[in-house]
Amino acid sequence: MSAHLIIEDGQPWWWDSADIWVVPGNDPNGPPGAPVAGSSNYLWGRVHNTGNSASNGVRVDFYWADPSGLIAVGAATAIGSAFADLAPGATQEVLCLVPWFPVIVNGGHECLIAVAHGPGDINPLPDPLPNGFLFQPQQHEQIAQRNVQVVLAARRAQMLAISVAALARQARKVELQLEQGGESSARLLASLGLEKWRPAKDVLLTAGLALTPHCNDDTPGEQKLVLDVPRGQAVAVYLSLRADKLPSYQYALLRVLERQDGKVMGGNTYLIVGSEDGREEQTS
Repeated sequence: MSAHLIIEDGQPWWWDSADIWVVPGNDPNGPPGAPVAGSSNYLWGRVHNTGNSASNGVRVDFYWADPSGLIAVGAATAIGSAFADLAPGATQEVLCLVPWFPVIVNGGHECLIAVAHGPGDINPLPDPLPNGFLFQPQQHEQIAQRNVQVVLAARRAQMLAISVAALARQARKVELQLEQGGESSARLLASLGLEKWRPAKDVLLTAGLALTPHCNDDTPGEQKLVLDVPRGQAVAVYLSLRADKLPSYQYALLRVLERQDGKVMGGNTYLIVGSEDGREEQTS
């Protein structure tokens, strides 16, 4: 008999996990939402035991990292932990005991990772995780990743930074590609405090990738970009984003997929939302 610990991945891409969410502000029991840079935020996770044996004293560790397809121990920053006792078949929502203060330089747009360790797990992870260990949610059911950003629609181009990293011992050739359209899961929307929002049927979304920051609406950038990333380094890429005619309580979905040798290694998801009162933002 064994426990079987799972933190569920997102669909269709694992980095859209709804089993990790943020409560901005000083009340950890407040409503979920987007993190606020430079302020107190609380992290929650949802961990499942689908096995036929209890796992008591489960520890869920939370990390943040610059958004990137490959994230390893040593590149991610530990935030704190949550604890739970899980009977067979049980699911529990757990609160990270340490508040999170996202750094202002990234506007709060960090990737969040949750990792579950528990006694009796059928396929336990090393504890502690060794330096250089890759956080790979698609290979480890106890690991989930949330790399979702909410962006308020604006008629002028906004610039969002993306980090593409290589491990210490190996350079990478990476292809970034934009993917527009589709719907977000109801669970993910709820975890962002966006239960009322629905996918937009008619929106003009202009987006492009570039190696240098710019806000030129006439040349938004490339839909596909190939990068050579030296080993042990990270390359900054800039996403230019502009959205017109996005009604209130509607959203458009944009993803940046990161591929290596034709395989998706990770990505960023952007939910571009219309304002609640229907007004369009004028700032760039």
